[in-house]
Amino acid sequence: MAYKNRSYVVDQNLILSSAQALPNATDADSTNVVDYGGNSGGLAKIVVKANTDITVANTYALTITASYGSTNTPTDTLDKVIFTKTAGLAGFSYSAGDTIVEEIIPDSLPDNYRFLKLTYTTTANESSEKVDAYVVMT
Repeated sequence: MAYKNRSYVVDQNLILSSAQALPNATDADSTNVVDYGGNSGGLAKIVVKANTDITVANTYALTITASYGSTNTPTDTLDKVIFTKTAGLAGFSYSAGDTIVEEIIPDSLPDNYRFLKLTYTTTANESSEKVDAYVVMT
């Protein structure tokens, strides 16, 4: 089940993925690393939406992990999986435009952790399906 769909004003500099294809049974980093400015006092959040219809079949999984850092090559995941779901017998799906996940960027991050990327992991070939992801202010 998707979250209620919302529209956001998105700064072009805060786009992590734009119509980015999900990987084929492996992982892939978001197209972009963004500099969201550092500690936002819990007022910034990551939004990931389905750009196309996404269907994950029985027993396969989709996981999205956020990585933070003080340089434009962030590697510290802080054990931060922002979304993980394994399909049951019926699978699961999102329609184009559905919100997959919204996650507040924690205000407990070190102040110099101003860079962010996402890593998408799939256990099946989802390469025909695409996502959009960005950082917005709440």
